[in-house]
Amino acid sequence: MSVGSTFNAFVGNATHRGGNQIGVKHYNERLILSLIQEAGALSKAEIARITHLSSTTITIIVNRLLEEGYLRKKDVIRGRIGQPSTPIEIAPDGAISIGVKIGRRSLDLLALSFDRRVIAKKSFAYDALDADVVSGLMGTAFDSLKDDLSRVQKSRLVGVGIAAPTAIESGIAVIGDPGGASPRWREADMVARVEETSGLSAVVLNDADAACLAEIDFRRENRNRSMVYFYVSTLIGGSVVLEGNLITGHTGNAGAVGAIPLKLGSHNRSPAPARLSQAASLDRLEVLAAQHKLPMKTFREDGGSAAKLDEPALACFDEWCDLAADALALAAISGTSFIEADSVVVDGVLLRPLLDRLIVSVRERVAGYDLEGIIIPEFRVGSIGFNARAIGAALVPLNEQFAPDNKVVLKS
Repeated sequence: MSVGSTFNAFVGNATHRGGNQIGVKHYNERLILSLIQEAGALSKAEIARITHLSSTTITIIVNRLLEEGYLRKKDVIRGRIGQPSTPIEIAPDGAISIGVKIGRRSLDLLALSFDRRVIAKKSFAYDALDADVVSGLMGTAFDSLKDDLSRVQKSRLVGVGIAAPTAIESGIAVIGDPGGASPRWREADMVARVEETSGLSAVVLNDADAACLAEIDFRRENRNRSMVYFYVSTLIGGSVVLEGNLITGHTGNAGAVGAIPLKLGSHNRSPAPARLSQAASLDRLEVLAAQHKLPMKTFREDGGSAAKLDEPALACFDEWCDLAADALALAAISGTSFIEADSVVVDGVLLRPLLDRLIVSVRERVAGYDLEGIIIPEFRVGSIGFNARAIGAALVPLNEQFAPDNKVVLKS
């Protein structure tokens, strides 16, 4: 695919072009930044050809973005037909965003550069998600992360995105374990605490939605596709993507796949798990691991190693995987039946070989269904893994400030 067609798939159709009027100056700036972000280094002439903006407009905007530190020049290219050209690329330190993942077992922070690289990362473990514990960690966590940034990087911080397990209770958005005994946290209070300790503006989104946002951004061939997305962690989460847009719903609860029923109503007395979260979440694997006297970190990307997956560990995982794959296959078929998804993606905190094993099992279970009338999507493992939630959170401030339009932006 050419640079031009790739870019059009990202920012919109071929009629969605920049303009030369003063009123669209900021849009044109975002258009150029996003083009270079997508395609890599380009000369001013190449930018003008792809965006259909005049050479004069391109020169003015690019020079301004160079001066403001969002772009930088590469070495001049000589020896080709015509005048020497100077490629322009994204300045990695032009904008830095912080992603915070408030998990059920750990607080994870990372700093993401303008060119989508993780440049610093910190993690703080706890026994359970408790508002008071997490709030107390915030100051230390941000100080520790910022200590790993250069003076220039600190000066280019643009905001904080927060990924957390969220729910709606009595019309109030809260963070915490569903049904857990630990204190819950109102989203507004948590955002205020993050802004106080970081000194930056903050925005919050569901942790599975954040992971899905990272998947969309890092797998750009899927920018205009529809997807059913699952993120396997202590409790499983999920998201829905329609034509490249992450759909959150009017309460932010769209894609709450954990509640998907796996059997009929209360008259059904089957001992099998009643909900997807009971069958395909890692808290169930944790119970099995304890029974087999195996540490849970054996299976997780943030604590284990594929080299340590011996026969007892794989047998324990397969015992969990047998039921999890059944449940995920049912949920995937149901989801893609409604939105005609192009792909079903399963990511999570499991080690990559275990995620591969899980997706193979899901494919096998799907093949056992009567699929007449259903267009079978691609089934694949996600691209990012453990860091997906924090990376997706960090993308939100960058998208808000630099994306040209509503592609790859949360939609209610």
